[in-house]
Amino acid sequence: MNYVLNDEKMFADVTDGIAIIINSETGIYYGMNLLGTAVYENIVNGASVEDILAKLKVIPGAPADIEERLNAYIKSMVDNELIVEAEASSAEVNLDENVAQEDNFELSVKEYNDAQELLLADPIHEVKEDIGWTPEKDSIGYTKEETKEREAKVEG
Repeated sequence: MNYVLNDEKMFADVTDGIAIIINSETGIYYGMNLLGTAVYENIVNGASVEDILAKLKVIPGAPADIEERLNAYIKSMVDNELIVEAEASSAEVNLDENVAQEDNFELSVKEYNDAQELLLADPIHEVKEDIGWTPEKDSIGYTKEETKEREAKVEG
């Protein structure tokens, strides 16, 4: 099975080996540990889940339940709509066995909503096709009352 980033909703970045994926519709973002990031990068680069599993199984110290761990991780990403099914491809799997061993073969993706209102209040998300974005808040299509309510929500 192959997957790709759900780029209709998600923006992703990998910095210092850590993936952060932001849902542009909800403002919720997701963070992964090092092994989770490595698996995610292989997935979005076109490696199949089966090939990733085969690579994980041959790493010294791989636990007997590595397939269940990988399947639960993939399910979590699919359930959160981070990734979606894609056409089959066969990119080479690139996993650093040291990362897997250091993370104790744990694959994690955690959900965060602490910046949700800030991300949703970003006026870039409120661009209107016909008029674009301008610093004047009324131009984004909200009444003055709605604008005040949104500002109070963000400030409060």
